[in-house]
Amino acid sequence: MLKLLLAWSLAQAADLPPPPPEVPPPLRYLPVRVDAHVAPAESIPADGRAGEMLVSLVDEQTLRVAVTVRHDEREAVAAAGIRAWRAEDDLQIVIPLVSGAATPFEPRCCVAYSRADLILTLPAGLPEQVTVRTERPQLQVIAEERLVPQH
Repeated sequence: MLKLLLAWSLAQAADLPPPPPEVPPPLRYLPVRVDAHVAPAESIPADGRAGEMLVSLVDEQTLRVAVTVRHDEREAVAAAGIRAWRAEDDLQIVIPLVSGAATPFEPRCCVAYSRADLILTLPAGLPEQVTVRTERPQLQVIAEERLVPQH
């Protein structure tokens, strides 16, 4: 009888659905205070690429990040739009570009470089890594109309 009950309980356990997968805790995003100074680069990186970055420790809550940004001659770094946040052990920095072109359809021209010097005040200690992205605003065509001139 005991063997029969044991066999029945094992058979019942096999019919149970698997336990739900463990859900990782949600990622916390912490805002970071950014003080930025942007100027044209005094020298071009030796290999002609952007991304030359220097990260230095000011104190236990403050980092200084200096980065060379490559962009079009008609573009500039929008210092007021630079933002940063902390996602776990990664410090994310976004450097937006603004265009000085008359229309968004003008062809790109010569390469230019800017130097961004950032002072970042962190909310919770130092990160393990720093990620810097440069972004252009995207052009989205909302509507298009064609008009025929009237004589």
